[in-house]
Amino acid sequence: MNFNFSKDQIILRKSAREFIKKEVPASLVRELIVDEKGYSSKVWKKMAELGWLGIAIDEEFGGIGADFMDLAILFEELGRGAVPSPFFSTVLMGGFLLQNHASEELKNRYLPKIVEGESIITAAISGEKGFYGKNQVGITAKKSNGNYLLNGSVLFVSYANVSDMIICAAKMDSVNTDITLFAVDGKVKGLTATPLKTIFGNYIDYSITLDNVMVSPEMIIGEQCKGWDYIEKIWPLIIAAQSCECVGGMQKVMDMTRDYLNGRIQFGKPLSALQIVQHMCVDMFAKVETSKLTAHSAAWSISEGLDSENEAAIAKSWCAEAYKDVTKIAHQVTGAIGFTEEYDLHLYTKSAKKLELLFGDGAYQRKVVADKLGL
Repeated sequence: MNFNFSKDQIILRKSAREFIKKEVPASLVRELIVDEKGYSSKVWKKMAELGWLGIAIDEEFGGIGADFMDLAILFEELGRGAVPSPFFSTVLMGGFLLQNHASEELKNRYLPKIVEGESIITAAISGEKGFYGKNQVGITAKKSNGNYLLNGSVLFVSYANVSDMIICAAKMDSVNTDITLFAVDGKVKGLTATPLKTIFGNYIDYSITLDNVMVSPEMIIGEQCKGWDYIEKIWPLIIAAQSCECVGGMQKVMDMTRDYLNGRIQFGKPLSALQIVQHMCVDMFAKVETSKLTAHSAAWSISEGLDSENEAAIAKSWCAEAYKDVTKIAHQVTGAIGFTEEYDLHLYTKSAKKLELLFGDGAYQRKVVADKLGL
């Protein structure tokens, strides 16, 4: 078991960090979280040129075909920059579901466009109340004249407003717990996307409603009634990627807090000279390092093709809560400046809360581990 990065991965991390620092400064992040698109088309295109959007897609579709650890590095750096983008929904959720389970026709239609930055994809897999689980799916599918009519609502569908295709999990009319995945045109008649003003942004997450949206059988991803099996297969990837985002975010909070405390002179000495402040910063450091270990362990396990459900759930429960704790400590030791919109800390505090809740909070993840333990 070796979590050390290879030379190529170190280069990837360095180049990603430099790119984000240059192209996505905090000033741009502030603009994007209130912009109606929710992301930068210019930055998205540059990500495609760097090969990021095809990093996990097979070479036959124009991608690189790298392993999950490479993808995890990018998620960590995106978290470090608190970058709003459809990278997660398109590259991970859309890319993996299509590549692993879709027909050759659908793969050839969408995967090369993902690689080129010409197609944005998202997924609607929760329910109308935003909960996750096979029984919580909020869309139903009913057969009609050889096609399917989709109806229902889903919360927290990221970038639904700009997505060319939305992968919708739907309960089949005949058996309510059998789930099928449908590739739905993002601009089809009967589909309405309503922005949710969340803690991290006004136009990033959406509630979508489907009203008799007609979908042909050719747009089914994989086998009918096997959809939730496919989601469960990529679930460890989803929460491991989010854990890496948390690690990047909390590492940035640690760095900016240290720099502030070393430079803030009070009563003739820097705040960092105070013992209580030092102890609180050590607590931050410990949370960062333990989070890094659990997140990289989960990413490594996935890259090795091992059963990673436990490792990913442990990582998400620990990292998401640690990220939130790190931002709390940062607010305490920086004082009033940490609560201002001008200081970047608030971006990470909001990001931490968002990542904590999406795809299951700590209590949800611990239940996954408890079930695996037979408890």
